[in-house]
Amino acid sequence: MLCAAGIVYYLKSNYMAKIQFDLGGNIHETAKRSGAPKFATRNVAGLISYKLLDLPPEIPATYQRLGYEITAIPLFAFTLYADTENNNDLAVETASLQFSTNTLKSHELAKAFVENLIGQFQRGQWKRFIHDLCPAVTGRSSLLDETGNLNQTLSCPLDPTYRLSMEDWISMIGRTQDYQWLGDDVLATLTVGFSNDIRGLTYSIRLEFQDFSIKNRRDSDRTLHVLAEGDAAGRHRTAKRAKELVEARIRIKRLEENAIERGDTVVPR
Repeated sequence: MLCAAGIVYYLKSNYMAKIQFDLGGNIHETAKRSGAPKFATRNVAGLISYKLLDLPPEIPATYQRLGYEITAIPLFAFTLYADTENNNDLAVETASLQFSTNTLKSHELAKAFVENLIGQFQRGQWKRFIHDLCPAVTGRSSLLDETGNLNQTLSCPLDPTYRLSMEDWISMIGRTQDYQWLGDDVLATLTVGFSNDIRGLTYSIRLEFQDFSIKNRRDSDRTLHVLAEGDAAGRHRTAKRAKELVEARIRIKRLEENAIERGDTVVPR
């Protein structure tokens, strides 16, 4: 079956019991071993993708690394990525999973669904990931700004061990939030958001596994490029960035002090 753009969609008549995957192996071989009968493939300037769309709701996808297993169901889309620029035999560097949320018709159902996913990470060997430019705070303090209001000033991932009240859930998730974990040099990011318009309540839930070393290299290269470009244009981006980092660390220190004062804790990164 072909869509208008020519992408091959998953044929529901083909048998597939489950999808299994990991990062680090050749993308062609990973796709063969996944259990899926057919992928849509693309090569855009060396970025290789293998995609499944319109997956049957009963088909789970399992991240297989020992001690870090995560099972995702139901899914709408599943995509593997590799890049020729890495010179690593087209090793899978990213796996992106988009959940089917058709059955999540209430905030209560969506919240329970997300908490179940978070529980899988908490039971495995994953550790909460906290970026250097985020406060290492626990509990409700991960939701609050410097004045104690429900408004993150740094847009940092939430504390996955803290269960939001329904009121906080609606306020925060309506702006889209992340949860992040690190395990065996893989960064897992769970992104949750919703809209409520004439179509009704619609949730968007994604889970992405990324090779952490490759991500860090790309982020660093991108930052250096932006700074150099800004400096060349006379905008003094390197000097401004240095000032921004100082201000951010001052803000982080204040947020961590506030967390301790209200009874939350500061944890090791």
